[in-house]
Amino acid sequence: MYPNPSTGGILSLIKGLNISGILDGTQKTLGIINQAIPIVYQVKPLVNNIGTIFKISNILNEEKPNNNQEEKKESNNSPIFFV
Repeated sequence: MYPNPSTGGILSLIKGLNISGILDGTQKTLGIINQAIPIVYQVKPLVNNIGTIFKISNILNEEKPNNNQEEKKESNNSPIFFV
């Protein structure tokens, strides 16, 4: 019913491992890491500056007070003719 503990266990696990499989998996893992490292270096400054980006957007979206009433004079866009 149950497997005999003396015939299985660690020895059967060691027999199932092959060096080429381990090397292949290691090579794939290192390939993925080599692709991910430059992406991390490119994204890191963006993540660090997110707070600054939100501060700038809040400042740009603030309503400015209307203290410049003199600058809001109506301009006459009609041509001026000199005779």
